[in-house]
Amino acid sequence: LRDAGRVAILDGDSHALVTLIETGFAVHILRSSTTGRYFYAVGRDGRVTLIDLWTSPPSIAATVQGCFDARSVESSRFAGYEDRLVVEGCYWPPQYVVFDGLTLEPRAVNPVLSPAITGEPLDEVRVASIVASREEPTWVMGLKESGYVGIVDYRAEGFPMVARIPAERFLHDGGWDHTGRYFMVAANARNRMAIIDTRARRLVSTFETGVGPHPGRGVN
Repeated sequence: LRDAGRVAILDGDSHALVTLIETGFAVHILRSSTTGRYFYAVGRDGRVTLIDLWTSPPSIAATVQGCFDARSVESSRFAGYEDRLVVEGCYWPPQYVVFDGLTLEPRAVNPVLSPAITGEPLDEVRVASIVASREEPTWVMGLKESGYVGIVDYRAEGFPMVARIPAERFLHDGGWDHTGRYFMVAANARNRMAIIDTRARRLVSTFETGVGPHPGRGVN
């Protein structure tokens, strides 16, 4: 319930309202944990809320604020790392923040500011969509103004960005193809989609779309 800053939880059989969870200003994204027990919500105020669905009624297990403005949150999903970590992508400051997956204790804050793929210096680089690979222990994130797709390795100390793949400027939302190898992301201000081979870590293709493409995780 974005304008109300809440998440509504409904009974799947009766469709009755079970509870309302206060999640912060303009709650934007919900992500399920790998087990399905938890949901992570992120508001546009940068607040991340960990919701436990197994309590009666469902309740907040932890909250944290990693930035002042945010749009994306994702857990770790590679085998052996399921839900051990959570990453928040920030609009401001230009950074991503890694937390413990069950306590939301901050683990690292890493900046993403860089020149654009065209070489133009930038004062702002927003982290837009983030997806978790199941092929390797990485997060893949669109770095909006710069036009890079960043690869973050969460095995390594400090959770560094180990690759920046030049794609198309103004990357926004996207998701995996059905194989989990290709990240398909919209460059919404350019009216294009970009396809990234995350295994080879290279841009495969871009193509023109209609005006302002805004796909969700079901982009495939």
